[in-house]
Amino acid sequence: MSKEENKALWPSWETLGLENRTLSTERLLLTPPTAGDAPALTRIQNTDFVLRYNAMELWDEERMRGWIERNAPRQIVLRRREDLSPIGLVGLAEDSLRYGVDSVELNCYLSEDYARQGYMKEALACILDRLFDAGAERVAARAFAPNIASRCLLESLGFRQEGLLRRAVRGYDGVVFDDTLYSVDRAAWSAARDGRQPAKAD
Repeated sequence: MSKEENKALWPSWETLGLENRTLSTERLLLTPPTAGDAPALTRIQNTDFVLRYNAMELWDEERMRGWIERNAPRQIVLRRREDLSPIGLVGLAEDSLRYGVDSVELNCYLSEDYARQGYMKEALACILDRLFDAGAERVAARAFAPNIASRCLLESLGFRQEGLLRRAVRGYDGVVFDDTLYSVDRAAWSAARDGRQPAKAD
């Protein structure tokens, strides 16, 4: 099914052309979530490490299972190859700030146990390759302004900051954050992947 024929589900596993619904990297398998992932994803999401810089609330496993059932086609679970345990999640959505452009917005979180070990960069590199191969013109992401680790990760993948939305999101503990807006196109991603100097931003 082409992206045009299934626009309502763009982006999704189907429109990315993943018949076996699995991506693989050196250390990870990337798959859609299942109901059996609810306990692990609930534990990860409910940690202060994840909640601090994400627009999320405390969930119980029942709510997580319902969310997985509704949203699995657009979600990607990061699993360690050695035991297939979930260690994080990447979500895909249409870019709400662009119109008439095939732009995908990413959101993601990772267990603190595996942070700063290159797992999320490894996963996002694989996902970016697939998104651009599937026809995405741009890939967007947002990060709370104080979330320096996530912002550095995006920039290492070729994303450029496009703007700052002041007092954009009230976090789970009542703190209001500015939100930084990023995006990357195929050329900038390819330059970052290959270690080349990116061309001047368009």
